[in-house]
Formats: sequence, structure tokens, C-alpha cells
Amino acid sequence: MTTTSPTEAPAISVVIVNYNGGALLHRCLVALNEHPPARGMQVIVYDNASTDNSVALTRAAFPQVLVIAGGSNLGLCRAFNRGSAQAGGAYILSLDSDTEVTAGAIEDMAGWLDGNPGTGACGSTLIYPDGTPQRTARAFPTPMAALFGRRSRLTELFPNNPFSRRYLLADREGSAVPYPVDTLSTACMMVRRSVLDAVGGYDEAYFVYWSDTDWCQRIKKGGWRIDTLPTSRVVHNENLKAGHRNVRRTRMVMDFHNGAYRYYRTHHAGPFNPMRYVAWIGLHARAGLVLLGHEWRRLLSAAGRETGRGGRNA
Repeated sequence: MTTTSPTEAPAISVVIVNYNGGALLHRCLVALNEHPPARGMQVIVYDNASTDNSVALTRAAFPQVLVIAGGSNLGLCRAFNRGSAQAGGAYILSLDSDTEVTAGAIEDMAGWLDGNPGTGACGSTLIYPDGTPQRTARAFPTPMAALFGRRSRLTELFPNNPFSRRYLLADREGSAVPYPVDTLSTACMMVRRSVLDAVGGYDEAYFVYWSDTDWCQRIKKGGWRIDTLPTSRVVHNENLKAGHRNVRRTRMVMDFHNGAYRYYRTHHAGPFNPMRYVAWIGLHARAGLVLLGHEWRRLLSAAGRETGRGGRNA
């Protein structure tokens, strides 16, 4: 891992928030070690009180990484802001603990910011381990995104519908050259330090979900462009955390819908706009339906397993 000396200001600071990342965090840091930018970098891991020994293991395996051990789980937003407060780089890369950079990806992002002073943030293309793009470079969401988001059943069934195509910027898919977008996933997004200083980091009223969309809104309202780099790739192993997500499903579903409401209220409906109350009711009703659906599928799965055991024991 190419790092700067303690007295030398780093060109790039990589900030990773970790919570029980375990093997995935290790893979993330190994990839950074194998594919560093030529200009050098600083790597900061803010740990949200993990219980899997992440802090000790990371310090032992990667002594050049600055590991900040938090006393409690602050969530993504507060943890990232505390980590980035220790960053000395002119460019700050927000990177999820379940990602793996590929050769040249970090230098691609930094080089793009070097040559495009009007761009405040940019990101490599996030892909699944099998190489499938995750379609995280998007337009700002409209209310229709609740029905036609990138993971929605309607988008899966009708991928060419106009609402999904607009939201997921389908007309730009296949481009080999960088292009402007409204929002990127901060699983991999590089931001100028000057932009962060001007608009601030994450809004700490968010815990995890929708914080990146809010941040991108503020960056664009500040007058900067946000670009995606289609040929620069970073692997995102989020599907490998499915079992961990199932344990905290209720909290995650509620956090997602509370974040969506905060985003809508902040950027689209002022304090006297009656639509904010309609949105609150609609989003919380949707959260309830999602949780009921998960519970129904869990009960059906449990019943199927019980039936299977009964058949074998008959």
C-alpha cells in the first residue's frame, strides 16, 4: 500500500466505515494494498464498535492504516464525518468496507478530478463479483422511484418502462466515456476536499440510507458536477452480506423509509407543504407492507422446511 510519510500531506485519503466487516474488510484493504494510486494515499478505517475483532485484526495486518475505534455504532454518516475529519488529502474517497478496487480505479477518479475543475465528485462503476453493473449512477428520484427503483419487482418485470429507464439513466448505459449524473452511491465516490468543506459531509440526521442522495443534492446545489466513469471498475460484494442483513431487516427497512421521508421533506416539501404528510403516511405504509411480505415469506419457508422434515421422518 503506497502511503505518505507522517509529515507529508497525502494526495488522496480513503475513508472506510466498518461494522463487523470481518473478511470483507480484509479483502477491501488487500485490494487497496494491491492497487494503490501512484500519487500515494492515506487509508482511514472508522470502526463502529464492531464485535468481530475487526480493530485488532486490522491493526495487526495493516499497521499503516489509521484505525479509529468508536465506542458505539454511530451509523454510516456520523462515523464517516469523524473519519474524514482526520483526512489530509485533497481528494477524499468514500469507500464501503465490502468493496474491492481494481487496478487503476483510484487513479482514474483522481485523474478525472485533476482534469475537470467543475466536477466536485466522481465515482467508478460498481459491479457485482460476476461483473454485472449495479446501476448506482442515477437521476435524482421522483415519487415513481418507489415503484420503479433499481431493485423493484416492476423494474425486474418491465425493465424498459420509461420510469425505470429515466431513473437508471438507461440511455447512457454502454457509454465508454465519463458522463454527468445526479447521484452516485458513496460505496465508491471521490470528493474534493474543497467541496466537502463548502457543503459539509453527510447529514448526520440520516443513519445510512438516502444519505448519499442527500449529499449529492447538496453538492450539485453548490454548483459542482458529479460524474461517473464507466470503464473504471470497483467490485461491490454487498450480496455477500445477505445473511447479516437478514438479522437486522426490520431496522434496515425502517431506516430506508425514514431516510426517504427525510430526503423528500428536505429537498421537495417545505414545512407548510401538505405533501410531506402524504409522503409520511405513504412511506410508512409501504414499510409496513415490505415487512409483512418478508414475514410472510419467512413463515412459508419455515412451513416448507417443517413439511420436508415430516416427510423424511414418516
